[in-house]
Amino acid sequence: MDVSLPVVVNISVFFAAVSALFYTLISTRKIKDQFKQKEKREEELKRKVYETEVLREIGERIGYSLNGAKVVEIISGSIGDLLPYSTICYMIFNKGDKINFACRVHEPIGPRFIGEVRNKMLTHAGEIMKRPVVNSDIDESISGDVLDDTSEESVRSYFNLPIFISEKLVGMINVSSKVENLYSEENTSVLFRIARHASIAATKLSELLENEKGRLSQAVQSLSDGVLMVDVDFHLVLVNRKLSQLLGLVTTPKLFDVVNALSGHLDLRSLMEEATSTHGDLNVREIVVKDKVLQVLASQVMDKDGDKALGVVVLFHDVTDLKSLEKLKADFTSMMVHELRAPLTSIKSTVDLLKKDFGNLKEEDSKKFLQTIEGTSQSMLEVVNDLLDVAKMESGKFDVVCEEGRVEENIIESVENFKAMGEAKNIKISAEINEKLPEGYFDKVRIKQVFNNLISNAIKFTQKGEIMVRAEVEREDGKERNIIVSVSDTGIGIDPEEGSKLFSRFGQLVRSRRTAALKGSGLGLYIAKGIVEAWDGTIWYKSDGAGMGSTFFFTIPVAEKQHHETEKDGRGNFQVVLNKAAQA
Repeated sequence: MDVSLPVVVNISVFFAAVSALFYTLISTRKIKDQFKQKEKREEELKRKVYETEVLREIGERIGYSLNGAKVVEIISGSIGDLLPYSTICYMIFNKGDKINFACRVHEPIGPRFIGEVRNKMLTHAGEIMKRPVVNSDIDESISGDVLDDTSEESVRSYFNLPIFISEKLVGMINVSSKVENLYSEENTSVLFRIARHASIAATKLSELLENEKGRLSQAVQSLSDGVLMVDVDFHLVLVNRKLSQLLGLVTTPKLFDVVNALSGHLDLRSLMEEATSTHGDLNVREIVVKDKVLQVLASQVMDKDGDKALGVVVLFHDVTDLKSLEKLKADFTSMMVHELRAPLTSIKSTVDLLKKDFGNLKEEDSKKFLQTIEGTSQSMLEVVNDLLDVAKMESGKFDVVCEEGRVEENIIESVENFKAMGEAKNIKISAEINEKLPEGYFDKVRIKQVFNNLISNAIKFTQKGEIMVRAEVEREDGKERNIIVSVSDTGIGIDPEEGSKLFSRFGQLVRSRRTAALKGSGLGLYIAKGIVEAWDGTIWYKSDGAGMGSTFFFTIPVAEKQHHETEKDGRGNFQVVLNKAAQA
């Protein structure tokens, strides 16, 4: 027993030692595993911080100025903080076939290494674009360490990081090394995540900008003025539809087409260069192109801070109608002066004769002179009254007092008043009235102005034949809506080109030379239109052309049983005051 005890003790000690060693090994492994997990967590945290910083910088630097090159430059410029490398290169794929290739060298390598990187990037780009990408169109720049022309180092590790915006390849980043098996999915995954997030953000921004661009383009296209814009290199940015119409161009013209259309009228290139050097709006220039008078204004376009020039915009404002209106106003003024001067001269001459031979004149001669004065005074008074009515209309103080009444009475009265004038020209004037004509709602005094104008015009423009005044009922859905009154003649008719401005203030000025000798202010139809529209009626004409006679129509609303007092602006901005007594 005594001999075996130490053996037993030694065995126990041995097992205890083995157990302690085993425990120590396990503990050491656990510690190592924990240390590795800690390192891994720290590395992952480092990558997340890196990812956050890069994405933040991309967001700050891009803002609302979308530029895929910025995304590529930011990511490529930060990779050195994350991975070891021999070169970091990137390609920017611009519009057309031009490619910008930039490479930053970190370790001694030679042209062979750069060539391999370039070819790998072009091959990958060709696979994505599904077309060959050649290196003859590359604009290359190398920075960092000086290349070693004798180095034969090859690319042993690399990865390409494509950058997309709206599913279009805008750039590619390449990280390469002369060390084998340097890049794994684990240490490059953060870069691919950054590229994906940047692509999503840039794509959303691109869609937003395209939507805004589309709305702005629609707004520019719908402008009533012609617009031309070029960039700082005088490349065409846009030409809107209005300018194409003004210059008689195709829907999508080129800058050459615009320059050619303006040749001999405006040196467009010199105008834009002057706008660039002036840094402000130029004086308005007036040109005539294709029978159109255009005012042209060029202005330099700056960025929101006013520091950088973006291009030049040229505005073409069509003032053809304005020029025509100015001429009409001048002609109208001249005509009014003539219309007033002629009767005044006649009155003055007649008065001079009366004064000269007043004691020797026979009674019948005195009456004749007085009749001349009365007639010319009446003509002058009519012109003055027309001018006053127009002035009231345009100032909103032209009162139309409406009440229920029968229009037949006014028709018969007007026809009787003009029969003598018609007979003097051998023109028969008659009326044809529907027996079941309802009561209308109109101004009983102002309607006489309408009839006087339409019937006197019919007599004025008719050499022989007859004038017929008609009145009938217009029904809608079985209900009486309007009374339609018409005045027809067998006179000289109306040319289609005269009709568009017949009811304007300058209606007489647009009439043909056939009517040049006829007197009148030319304001009658304009006033008649204002009166009819004031009681919610409509006035228009019909003519088959010159020599075919003409018919003027106007409507009178059928009277309702009750009318509410109201004060409103009609379509001609005329104040309408309804007669309270008529509602009692």
